[in-house]
Amino acid sequence: MKKTTSEKLSKRLLKYGAFSAAILGTANASGQIVYTDIADETVDALSTRYAIDLNNDATGDYLFGANGTNFAFIFPAASSMASAYNSNLMVGFNSGAYNYPSNLTAGTVIDGTSPTFAGARGDFNYGSCNYSNSQFCDGMDGYVGFRFFIGADTHYGWARIEVAASGATIIVKDYAYNTTPDEAIEAGQTSLSVDEFSSNTFTHSYNKNTDQLILESSSIPLDNIDLFNILGQRVITKSLSENNEIIDMSGLTDGVYLAKIAIKGKVQTIKILKQ
Repeated sequence: MKKTTSEKLSKRLLKYGAFSAAILGTANASGQIVYTDIADETVDALSTRYAIDLNNDATGDYLFGANGTNFAFIFPAASSMASAYNSNLMVGFNSGAYNYPSNLTAGTVIDGTSPTFAGARGDFNYGSCNYSNSQFCDGMDGYVGFRFFIGADTHYGWARIEVAASGATIIVKDYAYNTTPDEAIEAGQTSLSVDEFSSNTFTHSYNKNTDQLILESSSIPLDNIDLFNILGQRVITKSLSENNEIIDMSGLTDGVYLAKIAIKGKVQTIKILKQ
């Protein structure tokens, strides 16, 4: 397999990294988990790598890639060049000459006891899992776990991805990390308390035909929403009281917005592309 040394950060990451950091801050209402929901990013060619910035400091922590044919993988990369491996680790294992990120199920604890590898490419799937140790073979959602560094501090996080059964493409869906150094996180854990909200499902969608943001909470009423534009300005603030709410965005210009949704005192941040 051919290695490449020419890769780039997602344009969206570069454009909105500082904006996201300004709105998200360093922690959510629970004081621990920073969760980032993104529009699903599909990587299907060597020229369309996608970097995630777990702690929103405008520097990519991990770089996802696929060749559009039969190979999906990840680099621990601190810059736009995959050759600039850093010391960030991934939950997984080494077998022979290759490293394999583990396919974690929701609720798996990611901490200092998790087996990891560092400073190398991790292979999700090659040639319809031609490598028998490949973990992402079924074309379904899975979680990859991270152990990474902010300065001298160790932090844990996760990303939810979908790798095509053929290995041709990868979709990056969302990610999170624990802001408290050396403290564990569960795969899939967000700014909502896992225990308290285990039975609640929160979803959102944007209808570009009506310019409406649709919010739905299965069992817990929504509290309020604060919507910020790319300059970090609050453009909408509204108290909510129902499980299902509709936010009119017709008076706003097209672009990317961040919405902070409060549900029973917990806050979840989502990204909306208005177009």
